[in-house]
Parts: sequence; structure tokens; C-alpha cells
Amino acid sequence: MEKENKTQVLTKEELENLSSFQQQQNDLIYGLGQVEYQLTYFTKQKNLIQQQLEALESNQTTTAQEIEKKYGQGTINLESGEFIKN
Repeated sequence: MEKENKTQVLTKEELENLSSFQQQQNDLIYGLGQVEYQLTYFTKQKNLIQQQLEALESNQTTTAQEIEKKYGQGTINLESGEFIKN
């Protein structure tokens, strides 16, 4: 027995629902792409800041060692600029 192909037309409401679903899916996928792009950007920014922080910490350590070598061990009052030996 041969199958009979019948074409049926969806209602306007059904087509609108399906089109709406497709548009929502496209919007969500686009939004996801934007978030992924921002995450990549923020990850790069985070890595750059971490590198800068490591460089700063290295500079702080070097400066502290130079001051200790020059003045000995002690405490620095940043407001007055005074060095107080231990």
C-alpha cells in the first residue's frame, strides 16, 4: 500500500509561536556569545592585572631590601617619612 502525502498548513497562531521560539533561541544564543566574549576579555584583563600585581610586589620587596640595607631593620612612618630603628 502506497503512503499518501498530505500537506497541511499550520495556523497563523502556530506559525507565530514557532517563529517566536526561533527568535528567542537566536536571541539567547547571541546573548550567550556576548557573555562568552566578555568572559574572554575579563580573563585577559584579570591576567594582566595579576602580572602587574606580581611586578608591584617584586618592586616592593626590592625597595624594602634596599631600605633595610641602607637603614637597617625598622619601621617607616609613611605620613612623616621617618624611619624608626628596631
